[in-house]
Amino acid sequence: MGHKMGKRFFLFLLFFIFFSCTQAGIRPHHETLKEAWYKYWSYKKAGDFKKAYHYENISFKMNLETYLQICAKQSMMVKGFKFIKIGKEGSGPYGSTPVEMELVTSFISPPAFPVPDKLTTKLKDYWIKKQGRWYHLRPGVARFW
Repeated sequence: MGHKMGKRFFLFLLFFIFFSCTQAGIRPHHETLKEAWYKYWSYKKAGDFKKAYHYENISFKMNLETYLQICAKQSMMVKGFKFIKIGKEGSGPYGSTPVEMELVTSFISPPAFPVPDKLTTKLKDYWIKKQGRWYHLRPGVARFW
């Protein structure tokens, strides 16, 4: 019986270490809002939507496969981004915190009307804190939350 308990404990420990390492690689503990914001937009720019998903508030409601399908259908690509400042905590939709930023995008396939190669937009990007971590509050159609 002692051998079985030791084996179970070892398997539990192995599972715990593996799970902890994979989660830590995705979302380190104690990330500041600016650090989470930077990683999220870096992943979006690189097209690494699987990693960006773990920074999305929508990840609490939507599975990864659905998120990746939505991202694959997007016609805009992130070409660059620039941090401006963090706004007042809790002042955004649903008690979120705004991050003022500049976003540079381009279209994968040009729309029916003429647009520049790159579009630069200043915007407020909203983030919400859940379970001690910051998550991107993804806007709906026409940037409504």
